[in-house]
Amino acid sequence: MSLFLRFFFPTLVLVFAACTRDALPEPTAANCEGEVPTYAADVEVIIENTCAYSGCHLGGAPGIYNSYEGLLNDLQDGSFRERVITLREDPNLGMPPDYSPADRPRNLTEAELLIISCWLEAGFPNE
Repeated sequence: MSLFLRFFFPTLVLVFAACTRDALPEPTAANCEGEVPTYAADVEVIIENTCAYSGCHLGGAPGIYNSYEGLLNDLQDGSFRERVITLREDPNLGMPPDYSPADRPRNLTEAELLIISCWLEAGFPNE
């Protein structure tokens, strides 16, 4: 019993202490100094490249995101921010969702999140 307490128990404690969850970091305030991102120059390409299914926001899924005008309602009511920023760790509600095809992104990069966050903070300008 003494051997167990001296070696196995401390090892077990270290193993559990070293384990981490595979989770994205909590959103922090974006450092948005410099140029203001716009839909036309910065955000449109992120939406096109990270949508779970090619063409999914062209009428089949909530929102028609192939134009600024199609996205505007979801921007104004906060649902775009909620799905992309607030719920980003939710495997089904966060965008892009975890059930995306294998060849599509399942998470936005930190750079993409920063661009979208700064764009939203700036009032989501079109151009």
